[in-house]
Order: sequence, then structure tokens, then C-alpha cells
Amino acid sequence: MSTEKLTHWKKNNDPRYISGEDLKDGIAIGKGLAPEMAVMIDRFEDTETFDQNSQKKVLKTGFYLKDLNGKPLYKPVILNNTNAAFCIKEFGSSFMEHWLDNPLVLYAMPDKRHGFVARFKKYFAPVTVSDKEALESLSKATSLDELKMIWELLDSQEQKLPTVMAKKEQLKTELS
Repeated sequence: MSTEKLTHWKKNNDPRYISGEDLKDGIAIGKGLAPEMAVMIDRFEDTETFDQNSQKKVLKTGFYLKDLNGKPLYKPVILNNTNAAFCIKEFGSSFMEHWLDNPLVLYAMPDKRHGFVARFKKYFAPVTVSDKEALESLSKATSLDELKMIWELLDSQEQKLPTVMAKKEQLKTELS
């Protein structure tokens, strides 16, 4: 029997928010969720949820996400301490306004207490033709001065690419 027609036992945990099970088991794949997906924080707002530890309703921040094409996800994810710590480190700010419209990956992470939880991790853009060209031009450097000159010719997006940054550091070490 297809899993699309089966009812997952955790489907009623808090259906207003994205859970790890929504991502992992594909409960909401037809609604645009996948086990791992590139997203951006579109907006945030305080929302009421139920805290199982205190057995009370509490206000938490809900992140409304969109995919990289700008299509909003159909429900928000609740911000927790772990995901906040990731965003602070990744985006260099404790202020949520600075996290908006920056790409990151939403994925289902196994958790001993909860089965799966929704987590964020670093987004790496796919390598494009211009990325390959940037890497090739850096590889042609024969001195530190030439490396610096080529580096300055790359646009800011190319300079931020992890593969380009790693290649620059490798060349810098080799040329030193």
C-alpha cells in the first residue's frame, strides 16, 4: 500500500507548524515539503503554541519560509534555541530581521526524544559555469599579487562561494 494513503501516528502533534516528521516521512510532500529543502525566512511573527513541559499555552516565534523561487511554504516552523543558535552563527547577528531572505537548508534531523525535528543547516549554492570559471582563474595565479588581483576581479557572490574560498586559501598556502 502506498504511504500517501496511510495515516502517520504523529500527524496530530501540532499540525499548525512544520515538524521533523512532516519533512522526513513525506506527510506533506504534496504540499511542497521534502526531507531536505533549500528555503529562506520570509517573515516571522509570534504565535501561540502548547508547551508540553509546562502544560501551558505559550508564545513562540513562527518562521514563515519560502523556497528559493519565492513560493511560500504552507505552514511555519517554530523557532527553537537550536535553530536560533544556528541562525546567529550563520548570519552573524542575533536580530531576526538580519536573517530574512538568506538561504539555508531545512531538514529532518533524528532525535531520541521526538523522533525527528526540523533543523537548519548551511546552504551551499550549486556550482555554476561562472563558479567554475572563477575557480579556473584563481588556479592560474602564480604569485600572491596575481592571486589578489584575480580575487578583486571576482564579484561578491563568486567570492562567497565555499569552493572558491577554499581554493583561494589552498593557493595562498601553496604560493607562500
